[in-house]
Amino acid sequence: MRRLSDRLTPVLLDLDGAFEDQGVLVEEALAAGGDQVAARDLGPALRLWSRPPALDALRDRLSRAAPSGPSLVFTGSGDFHHVSPLLIERAIAASWSGPVTVLHFDNHPDWVRFENGLHCGSWVGRAARLPGVAKVVTVGVCSRDVERPTPKGAHLDLIEDGRLEIYPYRAPDGGPALKVGSVTRPTVESLGEAAFVDLLAARIETDAVYVTIDKDVLRTADAATNWDQGRTSLSFLEAMLTRVLDEHRLIGADIVGDWTRPRYGGGLTAAVLKQAEALLDQPWTAPADAVRQVNEGVNRRLLRLFVQMAA
Repeated sequence: MRRLSDRLTPVLLDLDGAFEDQGVLVEEALAAGGDQVAARDLGPALRLWSRPPALDALRDRLSRAAPSGPSLVFTGSGDFHHVSPLLIERAIAASWSGPVTVLHFDNHPDWVRFENGLHCGSWVGRAARLPGVAKVVTVGVCSRDVERPTPKGAHLDLIEDGRLEIYPYRAPDGGPALKVGSVTRPTVESLGEAAFVDLLAARIETDAVYVTIDKDVLRTADAATNWDQGRTSLSFLEAMLTRVLDEHRLIGADIVGDWTRPRYGGGLTAAVLKQAEALLDQPWTAPADAVRQVNEGVNRRLLRLFVQMAA
């Protein structure tokens, strides 16, 4: 049964120019009562990873320029996924009425440790420990980041105490399940998509839910990002969202995963380190223009779905 959500305001957070070529998305977001927040001056210092001053500057910008109520925030590249804890904090503050489950769709677990700031691969640990968050449920991982998690600095304590559940689309070894520590979870592929939708709905035990989507969870036919792509189809993502949002109260959401040409900042040393890290972790070849254009269509479909389900 539908738990009525508050009105959801679309917000285009411009950190990297992702919406310059997405004019129809901008029009639809504004027509739905949305807002635009200019923050491209903060983007280079925030991109890939951020120190506290850059995060504080974004927090201040959001407090002054973004609507205070429940929002659907588009933030551009997945290099900015570590902005999500700030957005989750705002959503809880605006709509607090009990514990919240963070539903996280991603090709990567984003669960490692990162000192003195946040990394786009480290934010899940921060989100899971926010006041009011019951747990994070991560869906769709296909990357090998889940292999040998201990030397990579993963937050395995969150797995063990049930505050983080990971359901890969396909396990790195091709098996039917993923074992992390003492916990084993089935893969989407082993269960079948229809059965997994039922499982996912059962694992969200709170009335309230916050959704965060990195479009690199999608297969290459459905998105083009700055990272490697997963195996989830857009239609399957929509099926999972529809089921969850039909049964729970949505307090907010964010979407990352557009491809944008990176500009790194935060000081000369930080910019050099970020560029070196990107060369090691990200594809070297940019997607063709025609391939990148699919992102706007995906954003528009997700915009309509969220707005309709929250109505």
